[in-house]
Amino acid sequence: MQILLINPPDELDAILGIGKEFIQKYEPLGLLYIAAVVRESGYNVSVIDAYAENIGIEVLKKRILAIRPNVIGITTLTCQGSVVFSLGQWIKKNLPNTLLVLGNIHASVFANQYLKNHCCDLVIHGEGEYIFLKILKFYEKQCGLNDIAGISFINQNGELVRTIGNNYVEDLSKLPFPVRDILKQKLYNLTEISNQIYVGGNNRIAKSMITSRGCPYRCAFCAVHHNQPPRYNDALKVVDEMEMLEKKYKASYVFIMDSLFMSNSVRLLKICLEIKKRNLKIKWGCLGHVNYLKADLIYAMDSAGCYDLSLGIESGSQKLLDKVKKNIKLSQVRKSIEMLKKISKILVEGLFILGLPGETYQESLQTIRFAKSLPLDMAQFSIFTPYPGSPLFEELVRNGEIDTGIRDNGTVEAAVWKRYSAYICFTKIKPIWVTPALSAEQLRQLQKKALREFYFRPTQIVRHFKRITFRNCLKSLKIIKQGLF
Repeated sequence: MQILLINPPDELDAILGIGKEFIQKYEPLGLLYIAAVVRESGYNVSVIDAYAENIGIEVLKKRILAIRPNVIGITTLTCQGSVVFSLGQWIKKNLPNTLLVLGNIHASVFANQYLKNHCCDLVIHGEGEYIFLKILKFYEKQCGLNDIAGISFINQNGELVRTIGNNYVEDLSKLPFPVRDILKQKLYNLTEISNQIYVGGNNRIAKSMITSRGCPYRCAFCAVHHNQPPRYNDALKVVDEMEMLEKKYKASYVFIMDSLFMSNSVRLLKICLEIKKRNLKIKWGCLGHVNYLKADLIYAMDSAGCYDLSLGIESGSQKLLDKVKKNIKLSQVRKSIEMLKKISKILVEGLFILGLPGETYQESLQTIRFAKSLPLDMAQFSIFTPYPGSPLFEELVRNGEIDTGIRDNGTVEAAVWKRYSAYICFTKIKPIWVTPALSAEQLRQLQKKALREFYFRPTQIVRHFKRITFRNCLKSLKIIKQGLF
């Protein structure tokens, strides 16, 4: 049996414009975990990362036809949603005997639309490693679809079916490491122009890891967790993987992609102690939360090579933070970041959102002022997007306030999904939804204002000047001109 897993191309030119230069290429770890489980069970599997290879849809089609796989699995994020919609229809038309499986958040939310429009045969809801393995058993006629939890399909009577049960991996330590060698490693690294604090280039190799899944928080704008409970990989196995990345892949930096790497402080302390015990030199960054910034944890992280920490601060308005269930206090944000900067060398990035539900123009300015008042090394200012799968998206759908792309006659205008991923200060695309007190153009100008006021300060100019090199000078100037003015 020949199995093909695909990370499809997206439409970054359309939805991000020149802002796409900030988006770095990391290995598609979700697919590589599935490939590891499948390979461990004796199956032949290959992976095409069309995004990282920067190949278009026509080239991808030719490669699919050359392989003619028995089973195809495609990961589907919202930024890839419309591409997968048409690609899936093409695969089912040209390879009708190939079993086509979609997974990830966007496919899960719009499973019925993908299935009804003949874009796939099955959709996986949740985590795919062991469910995909069961789907292969179904293909070999060793089980029925109704025996597989957490999938959607159309049965022989033409009825949409979603099987009950969850398919979350309870014990992450039982998963094999993702099979990185299945892809060309030269495709993945950070460049000098990056949306992360760590600066790549000069042949320094950056990698990524996932060490936990789920999150103890339930922010209303988050589309990731679907009420998944937090689950953690064993501390020693986490360091085993870090050591492998340093010694086998010569990585000097690893970004830990967990939604909240710090949420289990006991495990994190064990990880830090083990990194020091093994004398690893690799630097690392992660996503954190101000509620977990305690002195002992900061000391441990700093001494174990933590280079940077990204904190979801979101807003300078306590009212808005409470409304989106962020569960932080502005006073705690300031206190925690000031302490971190005082006692460690860890660099800090603040993540902010403009245009939250109910936000006024003055509250947007309040967020910009708050960001500037904090001792941050870097800041990102996103425009609020009710991502499919988030509680706020579901609320807006119920209220009829947002365009999902689904039309009354049952058809789908998949091109609408691009608007969920647009970075509006770099494009002319209008946001998919705007809070009533603001307009799309006001938000565009607020985003530019935030970037100008934060980065056009002497300390920030000095800090980020090293990102500009002879190779990227012209590109950097174009980004500054278009994104900030």
